[in-house]
Amino acid sequence: MKETSNRRAVIVGIFITLGLLIVIAGVLTLGGQKKAFVSAIHVSATFSDIGGVQTGNNIWYSGVKVGTVKKITFIEHNKIRVDLNIEEKSAQFIHKDVLAKVGSDGLVGNKIIALSGGSENVPAIQDGDQLKVAVNISPDEIMTTLQENNKKLLLITGDLSTLSKRIVNGEGSVGKLMTDESLYNNLSQTVATFEKAAANTERLTQGLADYASSLRKKGSLTNDLVTDTTVFNNLRAAVAQMKDVAGNANVVVENLKSTTRSLNDNLNDAKSPVGVLLNDQQSGEDLRQTLRNLNVSTAKLDEDLEAAQHNFLLRGFFKKKAKREEKARKDSIKNAQKQQ
Repeated sequence: MKETSNRRAVIVGIFITLGLLIVIAGVLTLGGQKKAFVSAIHVSATFSDIGGVQTGNNIWYSGVKVGTVKKITFIEHNKIRVDLNIEEKSAQFIHKDVLAKVGSDGLVGNKIIALSGGSENVPAIQDGDQLKVAVNISPDEIMTTLQENNKKLLLITGDLSTLSKRIVNGEGSVGKLMTDESLYNNLSQTVATFEKAAANTERLTQGLADYASSLRKKGSLTNDLVTDTTVFNNLRAAVAQMKDVAGNANVVVENLKSTTRSLNDNLNDAKSPVGVLLNDQQSGEDLRQTLRNLNVSTAKLDEDLEAAQHNFLLRGFFKKKAKREEKARKDSIKNAQKQQ
């Protein structure tokens, strides 16, 4: 009987020991997963909505688990402070400008705090730091946006269906183009005409390019005008001279106008000699009579000279004069022949 009690006591002790070992192993395992026995620094972040994050949820940085959520506290109605435990060995790689946001472990997994970003030239986080929070889109907002997009997509699909039906029925320009063969042929002819016009335009452009190239050819007037400053200066001087000539011509014209005006005044003035001759009939008649008298006197003088030439007293004089004139004429002819 005594041996049976001892045996039972040993069995119970063994089971108790095994139970304690299992409990201790479980505590150590869970503590290792929750980083409960790892040295950590304490930082915090203030969210407007934590989306179901609870104490003990994991903290991830660049896909690596670096800590756990220590405490969640309301500060105001829309401000929630979340205290975070970050492993010291991982904190040296996390910088002060890192951003914290609420995420999920997988598509429908547990909520987590995800850290992202950070600059290498910014110091690492320290105990008591306040982390910045990234703007996070909640699932409700995503679903609302999706619903609105679905409504718009339904409207667009309906419009496309109506448009397709009208095109198939030959309504509108596109429908007529697809169903009316004559319209298609006309459009094809129009396109062919455009192609010809484009080809003509290309030839015209090439011709203009060739013409411009010939204008730039060395030795041409246009090239000299553009590149040779001497020719340009000469042309400028010629233009200036033409302006001076035009100015002088204007002065001459003005002088002629003044002279003509003065002459007209003298011709119309009865006191001037020319005006008397043009306007006074008696003076004109006297002038004509004087001219007739001169003609008569000249005729009589010619007769007297002819008579004098035949007078025996003067006949020798006129013969000597005629011989001298003939000799002078022959001498002039000989001198001309020698010069030739």
